[in-house]
Amino acid sequence: MDRLRPAHRRPRGSRRGLTRAAALALALAAAGCPAKQEPGAAAGSAAGRAVLRGPVRAVKASADGAWLAVLEGCNEARGQFLPPRTASCDVRLVPSAGGDARRVAGAVTTLPHGLLWSPAGATLAALGEYDYPTARGTLVVVRAGGAPRTLGTAVSFAGFAPGTEDLLFVADGRLLVSRGGGEPEPVAGLDRVGSLEPGPGWSGGEGPALLVRQGASAGAALSVVGADGRARRVAERSGDYAIAPGGAYAYTVQDGGGYALHLAGPRQAVLGKEVQAFAFSRDGRALAFLADATPGKQGDLHLALVAKPGDAVLAREVGELCWAQRAPRLAWLERFDARVRSGTAGAGGLDLPSRTYGANVTDLELSADGKRLAFLQHTTRGGYSVDLMLAQLDAPPGTAAVQVAQGAFGFSFSPDARWLYYRTRCVRNGEGCDVERVPAEGLAPGAKPERVADGAKSFEYDPRDPGRLLVTWQRMDRDALDVGVWKDGKLTRVDTYVLPGSAQLLGPDSRRLVYAVLHEKRQGAYVAELPR
Repeated sequence: MDRLRPAHRRPRGSRRGLTRAAALALALAAAGCPAKQEPGAAAGSAAGRAVLRGPVRAVKASADGAWLAVLEGCNEARGQFLPPRTASCDVRLVPSAGGDARRVAGAVTTLPHGLLWSPAGATLAALGEYDYPTARGTLVVVRAGGAPRTLGTAVSFAGFAPGTEDLLFVADGRLLVSRGGGEPEPVAGLDRVGSLEPGPGWSGGEGPALLVRQGASAGAALSVVGADGRARRVAERSGDYAIAPGGAYAYTVQDGGGYALHLAGPRQAVLGKEVQAFAFSRDGRALAFLADATPGKQGDLHLALVAKPGDAVLAREVGELCWAQRAPRLAWLERFDARVRSGTAGAGGLDLPSRTYGANVTDLELSADGKRLAFLQHTTRGGYSVDLMLAQLDAPPGTAAVQVAQGAFGFSFSPDARWLYYRTRCVRNGEGCDVERVPAEGLAPGAKPERVADGAKSFEYDPRDPGRLLVTWQRMDRDALDVGVWKDGKLTRVDTYVLPGSAQLLGPDSRRLVYAVLHEKRQGAYVAELPR
């Protein structure tokens, strides 16, 4: 479940995940147009049409692809701790098929929590009249292109419950809920709310509807909200917390100079002390945690079943861990050196004995089915190199990982676990790389990697079709991108001078691409029809 927190605060114990979102850090390639050529879409491309003209700071699309929220008319915001280019903007709502643009709210922050679409349907939430010193604003919502409504003032954060149009928000420290666009209702017994996480009970499943943390980050109280809407205090001086899909939940509580890990739900237990991190498996059956950490020493990796007592130690001095998306298997870095964020790659799980696969590893990822492990290994074989390695976890014991590429700079398994994509042969300090892929089971003898794109900055998977990629190239003449779409071995160039971060494949079928253009002669929000 997604954690809903004030975006300007860093939660205690937050850590860098190992699983990379589809594209990793990404880079430059030459893409400049001739100096006197009129800027426009690339030759032979799927040219887009403008749905709103003028300077645009961001474009975000509804889940169904019918509506676009466009940030324009921006004024730069200044503050000591604000990210560069933070601004307050007007929000306009535009049909993706074209039509009139309606102003929804003003002075909406460009910070990540300033503009949200519901994960289902087409409800837009915007924090307008945003005040940066207090980190609060006025919450305005629009459903399916209807009239804007103000739900609350002095709102510090808002978020949608997963898979719904139910909006949870905190106003003056009080938690309120608007279900399906209805009038906001307060959750009794909760004030000074700092963060919360919806659970399966929200949608009628087993377990809590919400976990809510109240008070300052140090010494905050943790409460659980049941399906009946009643809040019950479960801990004082709480730290991090999480809810499993099956309804169990775990949380840490201050214990001396460290934190003890508590499990609640079908089984109540204190699982470990001096706990650094923990995570449930995706099916909720198991909980992995790093315990017994001491100054200068990382914690050991323990694995416990949610429904049965006891745990097993999988590895020692582990710095980072990650679960597979669809299997009870996890990977980790053991004998971890925090100074260089490097360790020995290991993997194991409920149905897999623990093994290690290589030292001097700085990044790793499991395929969604848990059958393969890819990792970046720093080597000095033939000179210094960062090599991409691939291990088959179901292979007989002693089977070594194989090298996929030398000089890799970012990698990712496809969501369907069929392919391993990566960037290699990079230039400009890794800012422009060739994108290739190999089958997740490895190359057949004599086979070569499949080339996807040359000199690309990034690639991103289509959330509806893992075989389709959104590809970008960094321009040389300004901070802008050229964009294209790769599908079934064919790369289609779409447009040039695109605002970084604005390109998005539209629902429901990803046959359209929305983006913003920066060039002075073509500024605006565009939608392109992609080839079938």
